[in-house]
Amino acid sequence: METSIIKEKLHQFVDNSDDKLLNMLYAVANEYSKEEEFVFTSADIEEFEKRRNSRLKGESATFSWQEAKKRITAK
Repeated sequence: METSIIKEKLHQFVDNSDDKLLNMLYAVANEYSKEEEFVFTSADIEEFEKRRNSRLKGESATFSWQEAKKRITAK
């Protein structure tokens, strides 16, 4: 779909929307417009390394998506 058509349809949605849709559209646009990138702290990186080393040593378990889903939904 062409950009001009998308813009026109979005204008129609905004013009005819209720508060719920307006709030959702605003939240999406607001998040999209933020240009800052997330930066991991040194504590975050230290925790990643700790967990990685634990996994590499075989001290922690890893699961496939299917196994994880089964474990989560069984509780």
